[in-house]
Amino acid sequence: MDYSDKIKKSMTCLMSMVVAVFAVMILGTIDSYAQGINYPVGSPGATSGTGNGRVDADNYFMRNNVAGLTEIPVSEEEENSQKLQESGKGGWRAFNEIQESIYLYRRDRTAIADPNFGKSSRAVIINPGVAGELTYTSGDHKFGFGIGAYQAFGFQSKFEEDPKKFGARATFFDTRVASNDVAVGGAFRLTKQISVGAAFIFGRAFLDLKTPALQAFAFGLVRDSRLDVSDVGAPGVNVGVHIRPSEKLDIGISYKSRRTYNLEGKFETFELVGFQFAPNKRNAEVEFKLPAVGEVGIVLKPSKKLHVALDYRFYDYTATFGPPIILKDKDTKQRLQSINIGGKDVRSYRAGLIINKSEKTRVFFGGAYTTNGFPEAAINPGLVNVGGADASVGVARKIGERWFNFAIAAVQGRERKVGPPANRLFAGKYIGGGVLFSLGLRLTKVPILSK
Repeated sequence: MDYSDKIKKSMTCLMSMVVAVFAVMILGTIDSYAQGINYPVGSPGATSGTGNGRVDADNYFMRNNVAGLTEIPVSEEEENSQKLQESGKGGWRAFNEIQESIYLYRRDRTAIADPNFGKSSRAVIINPGVAGELTYTSGDHKFGFGIGAYQAFGFQSKFEEDPKKFGARATFFDTRVASNDVAVGGAFRLTKQISVGAAFIFGRAFLDLKTPALQAFAFGLVRDSRLDVSDVGAPGVNVGVHIRPSEKLDIGISYKSRRTYNLEGKFETFELVGFQFAPNKRNAEVEFKLPAVGEVGIVLKPSKKLHVALDYRFYDYTATFGPPIILKDKDTKQRLQSINIGGKDVRSYRAGLIINKSEKTRVFFGGAYTTNGFPEAAINPGLVNVGGADASVGVARKIGERWFNFAIAAVQGRERKVGPPANRLFAGKYIGGGVLFSLGLRLTKVPILSK
């Protein structure tokens, strides 16, 4: 190959990477919500999100443990034998999932003082999402790098009561909170047993909250209030270590830093002026933080056909959602409102089972339990549960040189009984459940990049 051919090939690879990055960023901005539940979004749904210790190709490394990039099989022989080799040719891998979540929840009025005592309200949420990743692992498995886009944090609750049934105090909520992230990073081997990795993360976040104006609601009046703010940025890092004590055990440890968005936009509400409530519209800003996350995962490989994955995650909600979230007037810096959530640390326990039935078929099972992060005082029809249990199942099938996978995860949220004195405005019993479907495609030979 002469010098001009080398330049041409290098430019082709560079342009392909730029196109891939752009495509993943676009895909990653498609919104996916789950009503107050930690759905396994941004991680393989078939094993309920277990991924910190996993190094099989059906995993999201940039989102879970970056250090595992060195362990991705780069050839069909490596993937089938489950033994890494040293070859001169590295491997590209593209993995994408389309996800669809459906959630149903109910509020039962339980406060005797409530004029609608004994009545129930229901809401249904249906929303799509996309996650994607493009990675490269060297032929000798000494290094790897990649880019990915994910729905990292998000939920939606859309709740609207019929005034004909509930009267003048029929409430409405449309709560949307999301962070769509792009991660770029790499990993390298320190020894035959240890790899380390790091990724730089940035994203786009928004809050779009439509609720009754609390000041008016306390007087028995339902008036619209809306906060619509967004921001691009919130830089952070994801660092990880992958350890291989033996061929039958993988250990992953990772840490995602706390990140801060300076959201800006509009705040529309009704405020008491004299003896009546008048509309008020302000340019608003609010500092919104995503919690730091610590994860550890192990994968046991009793045989070539059976892998067992176990994960533990810790979400530092106390630091991010514990202190009041202050909404300010962007122009005057005057405090407009304090959002008091009083968040508690969230813990998630996840388990997955991978059965390699043949070289072309895999079956996945999973289950998870996530604790609740929001106390009783913060609960309302727009913010119900951030905890619950889920169970999942999936199958992957190789057709030609492409792997197709399908998974379904069923989620059951924790029942929350809310009432005075902690919560006087939105007393009731809240309960819900949902389901998430995902359809994925994995390419082990990426067009243009793989020759």
